[in-house]
Amino acid sequence: MFEEEKTVRVFRITVKKIIERLVALQDIDVEEFKDEVLEQFDGYDYKDIEEVVGFEKWTDISNDGEYQLNLKVDHEDAYEFTIYIKTQDKKTSVTNVL
Repeated sequence: MFEEEKTVRVFRITVKKIIERLVALQDIDVEEFKDEVLEQFDGYDYKDIEEVVGFEKWTDISNDGEYQLNLKVDHEDAYEFTIYIKTQDKKTSVTNVL
């Protein structure tokens, strides 16, 4: 009777959940920070697009200081996350996400 099977997602990751995941990133090694941030987007998509973009615009965060980084799913209407971080002694912590 039914010839075509579709994959059904059991849950949906929301913008709020992504923000919670990102804010939880504390004392991450500078060299691993990008991968850790990308991992937090696991399961999140916008109109079936999952690719996260914006890393190419990130500045070098290896020096101590405060930085503002932007990321979003690769869709023109997707929400853009602004991640505020503080780097000290080669460790990075997220201070806020908007």
